[in-house]
Amino acid sequence: MKPTDLDPGVEPHLTIQGLSRRYGAFAALDGVSLSVRKGEFLCLLGPSGCGKTTLLRLIAGLDREDAGQIRLAGRDITRVAPAGRDYGIVFQSYALFPNLTVADNIAYGLTPRRDRARHRERVRELLDMVGLPGAEAKFPAQLSGGQQQRVALARALATSPGLLLLDEPLSALDAKVRDHLRDELKRLQRRLGVTTLMVTHDQAEALAVADRVVVMNRGRIEQIGTPDEIYRHPQSRFVAEFVGEANWLEVTAADGRSVTAGSQRIRLDGDIPGAARLRLFLRPEDVRVREQWKPEANLLLARVVDSAFGGAMSRVALRPEGMPGVTLTALRAAGERSLVPGEIVPVYLPPDRLRVFGEEASC
Repeated sequence: MKPTDLDPGVEPHLTIQGLSRRYGAFAALDGVSLSVRKGEFLCLLGPSGCGKTTLLRLIAGLDREDAGQIRLAGRDITRVAPAGRDYGIVFQSYALFPNLTVADNIAYGLTPRRDRARHRERVRELLDMVGLPGAEAKFPAQLSGGQQQRVALARALATSPGLLLLDEPLSALDAKVRDHLRDELKRLQRRLGVTTLMVTHDQAEALAVADRVVVMNRGRIEQIGTPDEIYRHPQSRFVAEFVGEANWLEVTAADGRSVTAGSQRIRLDGDIPGAARLRLFLRPEDVRVREQWKPEANLLLARVVDSAFGGAMSRVALRPEGMPGVTLTALRAAGERSLVPGEIVPVYLPPDRLRVFGEEASC
């Protein structure tokens, strides 16, 4: 299956083909293709300048593409004005009208304007849905950041759009409120079944809410997959470095299925790329500290350098013997034996969790 493909037989709700946007010599988007199924929650993830917000703006009709096509529900909307594209949008700044009440903000896009009774009913329904019952008469300045975000979301949903676009909607909130609203947003999206695209640079946010994640870099798509696929099976070194924490070791190819780091030979289950410089990738939670030593492939001795308590998980720094200058980070669950700095412990590196990448440019 190609990274832009959906399951066979699934008709995409949103299809993007060969979308490009240039600003002078700079390519903000470079031939991006993507299909989104109806009811899916898709996150566009990447660093600043990778093209994710440009892609969202092109879908919304707020910018013009230089090449490519956008189809929504089978209809070509590439040249359709924003008002005719059947979407709701929530901006990072929320963009509420400060001189309008909550009720008037939410009802702003509803027509006909004279149907006040139906509008009031719809506003009450939406405020109940986002957890702000009774807030109709308040003004945006009287609301907290989290409450303003809920009003902006209610306004975006007021017309029952076929597509919901979210441009970093939680980034202005403090961590506790952000986590709470992130979970509420996902529950609401599942209940409504509205196809949703969210732009974020926060990898934890993307992995927590998305059905699929689109990792972008330099105007192109690096990888599309479920959160588990993106985290566990990165297809490029950029994705491996950008998503999650990792241990990286400089290694040399020994044969088709093993590498050397210092004087240690490490076996892998996967292939080794034919590159001049190689780096071994391993997540901290996959560094296994064993209680006893026994001769086995990928079992090393390592000295405990430091151990930092972290509640449910503690972080341990380890220096493997035979690997000068290398420090591995491992995670230990609460309840496991505490490790003491200076202690020598056996450390196992699972072959099925190891990946080797060749040197490549990254932003």
